[in-house]
Amino acid sequence: MENKVLLSAMDNQQITEVFQALNQTSDDYFYILDFMEDSYSICNRAVQRFHLSTDYICPVSTDLREVVVEEDYPVLQKELELLKDGKKSFHDMEYRWYGRDMEIIWIHCRGTVVRGKEGNVRLLVGSITEVGKEEKRDRLTGLYGESRLALDAERMLLKEDGNGFLMLIGVDDFREINEKYGIDTGNSLLRELTGIIRECMEPGMMLYRLVADEFVLFCQNDISSERVRGLYENIRENIFRHIEEEDYRNFYTVSAGLLAAPYLSGTYGELVKYLEFAMSEAKRRGKNGLVEFSKNDYDAYVSRLEIKEELRKSIFNNYEGFTLYYQPIVDAKSYEIKGAEALLRWNSSKYVSMSPGVFIPVMEDSGLIIPMGSHVMKEAVECCCRLKKYISSFHININLSYVQLKKTDVLEELRVHLGMLEVCPENIMLEITESGYIETDLSFRQAMEEIQSQKMRLAIDDFGTGYSNLRYLKDLRADMIKIDRSFGIRAMESEYDYTLLGHIIEMAHSIGLGVCLEGVETEEELVKLQRLGPDFIQGYLFGRPVPENVFVEKYLETGRNTAMEN
Repeated sequence: MENKVLLSAMDNQQITEVFQALNQTSDDYFYILDFMEDSYSICNRAVQRFHLSTDYICPVSTDLREVVVEEDYPVLQKELELLKDGKKSFHDMEYRWYGRDMEIIWIHCRGTVVRGKEGNVRLLVGSITEVGKEEKRDRLTGLYGESRLALDAERMLLKEDGNGFLMLIGVDDFREINEKYGIDTGNSLLRELTGIIRECMEPGMMLYRLVADEFVLFCQNDISSERVRGLYENIRENIFRHIEEEDYRNFYTVSAGLLAAPYLSGTYGELVKYLEFAMSEAKRRGKNGLVEFSKNDYDAYVSRLEIKEELRKSIFNNYEGFTLYYQPIVDAKSYEIKGAEALLRWNSSKYVSMSPGVFIPVMEDSGLIIPMGSHVMKEAVECCCRLKKYISSFHININLSYVQLKKTDVLEELRVHLGMLEVCPENIMLEITESGYIETDLSFRQAMEEIQSQKMRLAIDDFGTGYSNLRYLKDLRADMIKIDRSFGIRAMESEYDYTLLGHIIEMAHSIGLGVCLEGVETEEELVKLQRLGPDFIQGYLFGRPVPENVFVEKYLETGRNTAMEN
């Protein structure tokens, strides 16, 4: 940064002196491209090596053509326009120049934009390194590398009627193969895969090795998506056939991302970004498959990244914008308030109010649920301490994420809060959303047992929406199941579901479980569902989630301790 500021403050004579000094210290060819004067200066040694008549070119837009290979010049021209317009600040390309005797020489050209005192783009300063007379190929597979792919892709993007496709192919769990069987086995697999893909390629297709276990298949011919998918299936079938012939000594699969014309991008970097996303989607969906790039899916992915960043800022700025709301839980017969569920709400400067159904999964995926969960737990226990003044048996329901239970000692943290505030464990009910982890994860089941040993109560939330296995309810010795509103709606509309819900409630009672019906919104729902004998009811009919002060004023300070909004 200091060097860029220094250059921007120099006049042309001083820049020339610095430039000549640099050229005496390296075998590279240093250059300065002056965007304001449309001039190009390069060291004298370059004139002796390349097809240049002088070390000073002006104007660049026409005279630089004599040294750049004609096929590569449009790509370079596009790059220089981006640099001049301030859309890029760094230049890094491999392309071809003509040598002194018109032989083709591959060069690696790097440069940094230098701005003038007024902030305008003034110079591109950098160096050129010779790569060689032959194109660089990957030593392991003999394929062209990324520099050739970048050049070919940029040329393709300059065409107005680009056809064809780009397919990124990656070996699933390649790192595990290297770790288990060794690098030699991994290298052998990559050579084998190269041969298989080549066997399946059609005329006009090019194959490149991008990085590590990733290959790009590139075609500029007009080809249907069905044929492209058939090509991938052929590659996959040939891999399996080869594995069978080798008696399953090495078993592997490949995932692929597909980007088909017309392309949504104007640069090679964006093409690779979209390809990587599509292949990652294929891996996320179970691997050993092909996914075509979807702009809608990509935008949703980027949106989640932006939400995650905004969440991170809010959490680490003292939980700015986060508030706990409380929704009453009432006795199903007397309508007396027995407790409340703590529900997280978020208002950010960027997104205003966002549904928990959107931001909570983002926090769970990113791990931000861990600090957020600690904050919620502390706030909810403190609230419970205050509300016990109105109802001594008042309980707060706190939602716990599987991520919290798996990655932190959340129960020890909760015990500390309870001890400091002199809140009894019986006043806390922990809500866990049912999932496959309940049956398969030993540490999860151990955490459930610890909840019971500490005399805290456990509720299985959203019962009826997930795995819904009544057997594990008994195994985990839960205290309550909370029936999701969607189950209640089905029971209102279907006699079969109504009877089924009644049997579930009877069975829960038979093994000592309480039942809370969630999402009761109308008196009609209340009357019909109440006949099934639930113990507690929670829903808009009895109260919407509100901040603590509103909850106290609306439901507790009246002394009635009952709730009914409609």
